[in-house]
Amino acid sequence: MPSTQHHTDILIIGSGIAGLSLALRLAPQYQITILSKNISTEGASYYAQGGIVAVFDQTDSIEAH
Repeated sequence: MPSTQHHTDILIIGSGIAGLSLALRLAPQYQITILSKNISTEGASYYAQGGIVAVFDQTDSIEAH
């Protein structure tokens, strides 16, 4: 099987939020390559459903969250 060589300054393995945000920060100074095992919409970051949790009234508590 023939091999292909690629040259890059920085290789980031993983296309989640951490890898992509790092790539954006480093891109002005370096040539970045991002390696992902699948399409970008198949990572855990894409499916993560986060939000802001806060206690709004006396019937709620931090422990409840």
